[in-house]
Amino acid sequence: MKKTIAMILMLCLTLTMLGTCAFADGGYQIKVVDPDGNPVEGVMVQFCSDTQCLVGKTGADGIAAFDEPAGTYTVHLLKVPAGYEKDTTEYPIPETPDTVVLTVKPEGAAAEEEAADVIDVPQIGVYYKTPEAIANLNGQANLDYNFLDDGVLDLSVAYLAVSKADMDAYMTLYRAAVAASTNGEEMPTDPDHPIWLSGYENLPLYDIFIINDNRGETELRELLKGLGLGDEAFCNFTEIGSDADAHFFLTQYAGIMDSADELKPVMGEFFDEYEKLFNDPSLYLSGLKLSAPEWPNTKKVGEVFSFKTTDLDGNAVDSTELFSKAKVTVVNCWGTWCNPCKAELPELGKMAKELEEQGCQLVGLCTDAFDDDVAAAARQLLSDAGASYLNLRCTEEIEEDISLLAWPTTYFVDSEGKLLTAPFEGANPDTYRAMLADCLAQLG
Repeated sequence: MKKTIAMILMLCLTLTMLGTCAFADGGYQIKVVDPDGNPVEGVMVQFCSDTQCLVGKTGADGIAAFDEPAGTYTVHLLKVPAGYEKDTTEYPIPETPDTVVLTVKPEGAAAEEEAADVIDVPQIGVYYKTPEAIANLNGQANLDYNFLDDGVLDLSVAYLAVSKADMDAYMTLYRAAVAASTNGEEMPTDPDHPIWLSGYENLPLYDIFIINDNRGETELRELLKGLGLGDEAFCNFTEIGSDADAHFFLTQYAGIMDSADELKPVMGEFFDEYEKLFNDPSLYLSGLKLSAPEWPNTKKVGEVFSFKTTDLDGNAVDSTELFSKAKVTVVNCWGTWCNPCKAELPELGKMAKELEEQGCQLVGLCTDAFDDDVAAAARQLLSDAGASYLNLRCTEEIEEDISLLAWPTTYFVDSEGKLLTAPFEGANPDTYRAMLADCLAQLG
């Protein structure tokens, strides 16, 4: 039995790396709530390491997920919906992947709240009205999602063997600990708290894979194998619907219930409820309506990066003419709000001169320079860093075309604007140099 548990955890670890695991350590979740504990949708949160900043937007569950490995990160609110006060505090978060809860206060009259029992996220094709059987659970069912490679969306449903009251108590304790840590105070502890002591309180129920381009089960299985998940990872694939060119497949982790004798004592009164949901997916899925999601638009190798804009001083720039001036153009997408972006500017200033000697060029694209004030701020940052290379202003068309998921992101294009490598996410000038050398070797 212990071997089976180990296998499940190994599979979960593999999925964690892909951002699809339903266990508690499957990545960081930034949950934004109001003072009453209700999730707040539409909050832009910034999640930063020493090398890059990621930006996420909270969904109807108040969660923005970041599938990053354990490490040192900070998080703060970048933008809040109308009716809420923006909190500019930069919160350190635990090195172990976990859920971090941030609270936003209403500004004046509170915005009208959506019904608490409805999740409506058209971007991922999900509308969910909680069935009575789920609303009355002793534990909780949780829906998460992640876009995998090559046009596949994974909707993962997990069971939390924790009562809402205990969860609220835990999060109150957790917020106090974060606040204390931020203020340099000793963090409060409660060694007898019942939450997450055994490691079995968060277990997977189902995964729904949505695959585009009218591809079916065979293509989905092959894709998952390529991501390290063979046929033995799941116990079945059942097509449960389709919309446009997207097909929906329900599956579950194989072997979990083989370990029922080990799960019962650690899950206690929650096990029967979990087992019932696991064996009868209709109890949860009866409230779920799926449609084709809005697939992310990501640049692929060989595609042309093309745009028209202006530099930070307002001079017109056409990418076709710009790229034709160099063997390789390194396009560094950055933002004035992004600390890792700003930290690498001095080194990029030096790198720009190195590139000129190789018949190449470095170009900055300031992704938040939509107006004159931000453009002026960007010019000042570049001047202070001694970075005198060309920098451009972003436009709505460029923003839509590149659909950035991380800042900074760096592109390598040839003289025709064709992408030579996959975009590199994160701040690392030494990696840029190595990738440039590979691009030059590729061009001959």
